[in-house]
Amino acid sequence: MAVSSSLSANGVRWDLSDLEPDAEQARREWDELLARARDFAERRRGTVGSSGPQGLRDLLDELDQLAQDVARVHFYATAREHTDATDPETNDLATLARDRGADLESMLLFVELEWLALDDVEAGALLEAAELEPYVHRLRVAREEKPYILSEGEEQALNARRPAISAWESLHGRELATLTVEFDRGDGPEPHTIDRLLSYVHHHDRELRLAALDVLYEMLESVADVQAACYDAIVGDRLSLDRLRGIPDTMWPTNQRNELDGAVVEAMMAAVEAHYALGRRWFVRKAEVLGLDRLQLADQYAPVGSDRRVEWTEAVGMVEDSLSDFEPRLGEIFRTCLERGHVDAEPRPGKVGGAYCNSVSKTVLPYVLLNYTDQLRDVVTLAHEFGHAVHGTLALERQTYRSYHTGIALAEVPSTFAQLLAVERLIDQEEDPSTRVMLLADRAEGAMASIFRQTMMARFEARAYAARSEGKALTRDRLAEMWIEENVRYYADSIELPEGYRLGWSYIPHFIHVRFYTYAYAFAHLAAFSLLARYREDPERFAPGYLEFLASGASRSPHDLLAPLGVDLRDPQTWALAFAEFDRCIGEAEEGVAAL
Repeated sequence: MAVSSSLSANGVRWDLSDLEPDAEQARREWDELLARARDFAERRRGTVGSSGPQGLRDLLDELDQLAQDVARVHFYATAREHTDATDPETNDLATLARDRGADLESMLLFVELEWLALDDVEAGALLEAAELEPYVHRLRVAREEKPYILSEGEEQALNARRPAISAWESLHGRELATLTVEFDRGDGPEPHTIDRLLSYVHHHDRELRLAALDVLYEMLESVADVQAACYDAIVGDRLSLDRLRGIPDTMWPTNQRNELDGAVVEAMMAAVEAHYALGRRWFVRKAEVLGLDRLQLADQYAPVGSDRRVEWTEAVGMVEDSLSDFEPRLGEIFRTCLERGHVDAEPRPGKVGGAYCNSVSKTVLPYVLLNYTDQLRDVVTLAHEFGHAVHGTLALERQTYRSYHTGIALAEVPSTFAQLLAVERLIDQEEDPSTRVMLLADRAEGAMASIFRQTMMARFEARAYAARSEGKALTRDRLAEMWIEENVRYYADSIELPEGYRLGWSYIPHFIHVRFYTYAYAFAHLAAFSLLARYREDPERFAPGYLEFLASGASRSPHDLLAPLGVDLRDPQTWALAFAEFDRCIGEAEEGVAAL
């Protein structure tokens, strides 16, 4: 099916030649990678703790290069799967990548297991060696998993069965990516993906918003049982592994990858829930502006003020200027990625929804995917994803591959900061008062979605995991009940939730790919609010420190990376200061609509 010819990003597709020329070459490379991994294992097994600091450094450098080559070939398969899910060759290649990826991981597991097997005295001596400085932080963090690691044979067996679980993830994504329906937005029926239907919740025509959501929920009815089965299988598998490893807390694996103490995460989420009333205050005010007694869910993101269409070329100019004004190097990265075909912006059937950035390796610039529908908020999405891209590029220039990638919570901070910069620029430069009001409202509502809604989702996940751990199947009806109850905790009576919204959980990919991913957005938006306030106080002083933060990658803990920028994760007042900035945004939106 063709996409709408009216969308300005049509034809903006990935050029994957920087990854692989074709599927056949990718298949050959998998064979070569397996041979390299076998040779590495034969030479290096048993030497992690016995070869001294320089020997271990050489081993890690070799492993680092191998990991980059694996990432490049693996992402080639993923990129094809995410942009053409119906192609048989693509599906075969994705299956091969999952199988070979699991094989490679099993072969290379010994490195981590031997490192964890060292006693604390031996490991401590190595961690003090200057030769290992680029790897020290990651090596130190890895040892936190020591109590939960099994024998090498057991770990290899678990890896060998991973493709079966990945198949559930793939099924979940493919069901959504291939789901289309004919929908008439006023100029004749056209095939619509989930993302196109969701884009109408920002439309000025209320009847169109309501109709689009009705059609979306009707679409989801046809796949809800499959989506629930996928989620049930994935959650059940994760819980089984937790029990096998002795992990006591379902959030621990994500918290550990984020390098955040569980108490910090809980304090942040509790602070968010304590401020739910901020969102409700806005929704009540918005209902008054729209002339409604109460908002329906379809009205949540309805524009106030005047929206306008933003062509792809204009969006590119806006984001490039925003990044370049902060630091010219950031704008250069943005432009080069575009010129090399590393952006896929065209919405189309067979392509995954949403948006993401993948920083592939030290030698390949990041690839960015989004679904651009010519709306101002799509400009913000473009800025967000390139916040990831500039972070990955600068970190990979300075750090090893093993040490560049932060946990998801910290990874979302640069992307959120980039989008806040872009929004501030849009607001400051908008000459039309009514459009400026729309931008102010959209900024506030974007923060609500990231902070309030994502925290609500994390609480929903916690309930799902708790139910499954008690032996209760995660059926569509059970998930629907928990979903509605958590939404009501957030919205209370400020928004009316339609019956179809009971399936709102079924198209959220984060639940499938990484447990408790969503709280990362709340953490990042609050941290970015704090950073933005400090940037406004002294831009010239702030920028160099921020660039150092980007280039540092994951070489230190989130606490140590953010502290020089004035954000103390151990201080409860950190969240209070962030909510003061949040309240400022809502207040400015309220002042704006009052002036309409």
